[in-house]
Amino acid sequence: MKNIRTLLLFLLPLAFASCMDTHEDLEIKKNGSGTLEIKTDLSKMLELVKNFGGDNSELSKQGLDKAIDTTMLMKDYIDTAKDVPAEKKELLRNGKVHVVMNVKESVGKFDMTFPFSSTDKLTQLYASLNSSSGGFKNFFDGMSKNMPKGPDEPGVGNNDKGSMPQIASVYDIVVKDGLYSRKVNKQRYDDFSQSIKLDDLKQAGSMLGAMDYTLSIKLPRPIKKVSNNKVTLSDDKMTATLKTDLMETFQHPELLALDIEY
Repeated sequence: MKNIRTLLLFLLPLAFASCMDTHEDLEIKKNGSGTLEIKTDLSKMLELVKNFGGDNSELSKQGLDKAIDTTMLMKDYIDTAKDVPAEKKELLRNGKVHVVMNVKESVGKFDMTFPFSSTDKLTQLYASLNSSSGGFKNFFDGMSKNMPKGPDEPGVGNNDKGSMPQIASVYDIVVKDGLYSRKVNKQRYDDFSQSIKLDDLKQAGSMLGAMDYTLSIKLPRPIKKVSNNKVTLSDDKMTATLKTDLMETFQHPELLALDIEY
């Protein structure tokens, strides 16, 4: 279990920074409840690790050469997370993280699932997930700091340098009955732009190939109007899908912005 937890803390910054192929799937039901899923495919990264790592001796030492398939429930850690307000703990409590990793087969998945009870709670959930402090990041910081550490794990989870900026943090997302709005927050985008090393990301992109961010929104009623002309609608007009290239989105965040009326 120690290796699984170490693996989780290693993958989280990459996954939540949306620096890999990412699918954000949102479903809103008639009563306003629903589920938000953020799925990150790490397979390209593992393929690169395997190619450059030779026999993966270091991974073998850590036990990471074995296939891993595990689900971690946030409620198991939420009470020990520090610096996270009670209302934000409530938003995250029923979430879960599913990790699949098989280095030999170059298969890696990091999926986060969050149920919500209303569109108001969904708006609050987005705000917590996209916050650089006091929310999701602090939750995992608290989880990592309270994990038992072996002699070969000094400081796991205590290194602030491991935190990466997330493209999702540059958006203000508001959801109401009949409206989904995702707008660029200029100040947060400016902060994001200053914190990322775009040249390094481009270099990673050249090694890993194309990386996409796909947003899928399933609504309880047909869509009446959508602002982004890159959005495709399902035949019943109840699901909107927007796919963007991550490298382009880092430079032009408006590519992932949209308003939907339904």
